[in-house]
Amino acid sequence: MLQLRLMSSHSELKTSQDVHLRAKQIKSLIRSLKQKIKKIEREGEVAPANCHIIRYQVNGKRTIYWYYKLQAAELIFPMATNNEKKTKYKYLGRAGSSAHIDAVEKLTSAA
Repeated sequence: MLQLRLMSSHSELKTSQDVHLRAKQIKSLIRSLKQKIKKIEREGEVAPANCHIIRYQVNGKRTIYWYYKLQAAELIFPMATNNEKKTKYKYLGRAGSSAHIDAVEKLTSAA
């Protein structure tokens, strides 16, 4: 009986230690994630999740023009004509435009 009581108190102690160890690990992980979030915020904005840049062409009378847009998996961008409605696309214009460069920087930060 004494041996059984000692074994049960030993297992309770071990379980209690495991819980404290896991709690410390979780607190450490939360602290690390908060630091990473602050670092990302300091470095600037990040593109929304599941977005990528697409190049598309427009045929003019004598020339082909290439433009870029940011495409998301879901409807997340406000429409240009109606801010209350959402679309999957955000038009960026030509290569090298400020919107295009900004989108590339944000996607690079997200990676």
